[in-house]
Amino acid sequence: MRIEIAYEGRIEVFDTDRFTEAQPFSGKSMLADFTLNYEDAEKDGIWLTAHCYAANDAYRTDGEEVPEARREKGWRFQLATPKEATEIESVTLDGSTVLARLYGELVDVARMDRACSLFTGFGGSLAGRIVRLNEYLANADEALAASKALMSEAIGITANVLERAIEAEAVQEMPLEKEEGNWMEGFEDD
Repeated sequence: MRIEIAYEGRIEVFDTDRFTEAQPFSGKSMLADFTLNYEDAEKDGIWLTAHCYAANDAYRTDGEEVPEARREKGWRFQLATPKEATEIESVTLDGSTVLARLYGELVDVARMDRACSLFTGFGGSLAGRIVRLNEYLANADEALAASKALMSEAIGITANVLERAIEAEAVQEMPLEKEEGNWMEGFEDD
């Protein structure tokens, strides 16, 4: 697993596959369990927790039962302190953005992507996906449509980010009249 944290002027890379022993846990580790915790990053920092599933002979039983590999406690690694988290531009996990700063606030892009996969599909800018998800949920639920606070909570962003994304996307759209214009203008003068 590869985690990249981008700051202004630098990128920190954390790679669980490089520069470590193949089996950093005691026993015969057959499976690693990683958790990237970035909820409330500016208060708690960003942490990576690693556990292993050790396949030890002591877990075997007589008979035909399949032996169990049980999870063993591992370690927590602080990838960014709360102070560093206030300066984060983005966090990627194996090339996919999971956290990004938008309008000065950290947005849980992974949560946004999960919601988009359920309702609107992928593609486009983060602001565009926010607007599409807002429109979809507003059409599906009157209570969400009536409250920016409820809508932003449902999407997983702040009301400020929702409002600014809607504004930014609105100015990008060309009205139909301007888009079509008078394409025949000057043609009749020949």
